[in-house]
Amino acid sequence: MTANLPQWQLIFPHLQNQNPLLLQDSPEELTIKFYQLKTPLDVAKLLNIPHKRLVYHLYLVDSQRRYKTFTIPKKSGGERQISTPITALKIIQQKLNQVLQAVYQVKPSVHGFVQDKNIVTNAKAHVKKRYVLNLDLEDFFPSVNFGRVRGMFMGIPYHLPPDVATILAQICCQNNQLPQGAPTSPIVTNMICGKMDSQLQRLAKDCKATYTRYADDITFSTTLKDFPADLAYIVNEGDKEKVVVGDRLLSIIRENGFSVNEKKTRLQTKGNHQEVTGLTTNQFPNVDRCFVRQVRAMLHAWAKFGLESAQKEFEEKYYHKARFSGKETPRFQDVLKGKIEFIGMVKGKHDQIYSKFLSQYRLLLTLSNN
Repeated sequence: MTANLPQWQLIFPHLQNQNPLLLQDSPEELTIKFYQLKTPLDVAKLLNIPHKRLVYHLYLVDSQRRYKTFTIPKKSGGERQISTPITALKIIQQKLNQVLQAVYQVKPSVHGFVQDKNIVTNAKAHVKKRYVLNLDLEDFFPSVNFGRVRGMFMGIPYHLPPDVATILAQICCQNNQLPQGAPTSPIVTNMICGKMDSQLQRLAKDCKATYTRYADDITFSTTLKDFPADLAYIVNEGDKEKVVVGDRLLSIIRENGFSVNEKKTRLQTKGNHQEVTGLTTNQFPNVDRCFVRQVRAMLHAWAKFGLESAQKEFEEKYYHKARFSGKETPRFQDVLKGKIEFIGMVKGKHDQIYSKFLSQYRLLLTLSNN
């Protein structure tokens, strides 16, 4: 009989009548239990897993078997390493993520990895501004090591005992860093950045500017005639202009254990193209015209050459760059539907372009299924 059970039921037999990925407590109950943690046994109890099982998956399973690691190409060039937990550890992290989401007090400036916020809400904060400054934090996830995560759980405002902080950090970290691809990594970075977000909010207020952060993407904007030098200023290097991050801003970022990727620092002025987290913000949050043209071309390819040819062209032209071992090639129609819904999220469901694309998509899908 056991051979036919799902793998998670073999690992967590005490959860066979429950959803193994979810804790049954309310966010309020999870928060209370989190602040009451005193020992590693309490952590296991909070995550609804036998303590022996937790110890086994954290300390006894070979580190190479806990994660699957692969690389994907970065948009700006180079490769990004993704490490995603395998089976049991993934379930443990998903449960801890549920707890940390309940505990984390969302700062007004944070728009990444939090409920009811996204790249659209992030971009809206910077619409119709005279200046928009974009910064990128370098090696965002890898720069957060085990010691920082453990220290964060022991420090303000959580004040957890050292043994508890150690096992929580052990759940979250791999090879002494936050693995990009783990369910807990996004919320942990938000918690780690809590102090920095407060400091940057105060700096923005001093400079009469607006501050937001979406993961490692930091944005300041203002309607002032001159952009505040505490945030950034322009210097001439020969016949080129270079944006230099202001001393106060740079000091806060470094003080919090991060560094700026200077290659991605941009100061965008009114009258020119302004972009925040991939959306244009000159008049209102909008998708880039190249994105709309790509969706139009995909619909045209499907209508003219058929779904099979469109799938083949998609794989050859677009998807081969992001393919990695073990991942199934997505279906052309699913990718296209996702892109159309993204336009609807950004521009609104009543937008003419979104409505037109969705109608074309539905017609083509109906014809393909007949």
